[in-house]
Amino acid sequence: MTPRFSIVTPCLNREATIAAAIRSVQAQGRADVEHIIVDGGSTDGTATVLAGFPHLTVLRGPDRNLYDAINKGLRVARGEVVGLLNSDDLYAPGAFAAAAAALADPATEMVIGAAEFFAGQDGREVVQRVLRGPRAVGLTEANVIGNVTAMNAAFYRRTLLDRVGPFDIRFPLSADKDFWMRLVLAAPRHMVLPATVIRYRAHAGSLTFAAGDTRAKLAQHLHAAARTRLAELPAGTPAHAAYRRWHAWAVGYRALLLLRQGAAGAAWRIASDGFAHDATWPARFLARLPGHWRDRDARSGGTPG
Repeated sequence: MTPRFSIVTPCLNREATIAAAIRSVQAQGRADVEHIIVDGGSTDGTATVLAGFPHLTVLRGPDRNLYDAINKGLRVARGEVVGLLNSDDLYAPGAFAAAAAALADPATEMVIGAAEFFAGQDGREVVQRVLRGPRAVGLTEANVIGNVTAMNAAFYRRTLLDRVGPFDIRFPLSADKDFWMRLVLAAPRHMVLPATVIRYRAHAGSLTFAAGDTRAKLAQHLHAAARTRLAELPAGTPAHAAYRRWHAWAVGYRALLLLRQGAAGAAWRIASDGFAHDATWPARFLARLPGHWRDRDARSGGTPG
């Protein structure tokens, strides 16, 4: 028997893109899909668009951030398998069928497919890159710390989500990374599929395509999340060791980013703060550099595997 799917879509003022996201779910051709939209209080025409899809479950009301909205949707989701779809992105054709086939084995707790990145250009869609295979999208610590975390390319058994716990809303820009790290530590039985599951849409304001000031802000939040977890977790545990490696990378990356911007004083303050939390962080940062350089082609969509 194939599992029932629940799809959770957080939404705020996405009148221009939400209908396409909904239709990408409908196009999967499955009747056993529950699609939950969590609208944080849209003031554009989003509500009118949603009214045109009576099959939706729509939750309305203010939320603290994106991940608070996702948690609200997860709390009411009834499906055995859960997917997370952004209101500006799309599921690829055949995504659910590929996931259902892999999840036919009841021991498999999670599947991860390929992620395609596209942009609109002159009225047509232009694919910018495709991330495929374990190095690019796999459930690995490396993909948490320094690579892409394609959580929307995955489908999760409900039982796994219950075991890992909700998104931590203290981290408004980095809760996805923290969630992925907790998944890594949970070590679920999972499969990486060759099929494309998610299509990320490039546009101004998308965190998936963070650049410039947004990238610097994201680096700050990733550093803060790692530092918070490092202080909370008991020393000597696998979780503490993992977040210690994340913290070291976050400190080094952020300090180098500030140096490139000509902010040497700020870079030194970040490095000094890193020493206060972990005196050996530079060694851990340097230990990760070879793997980070090795994975450049995978992050760019150049080489699968």
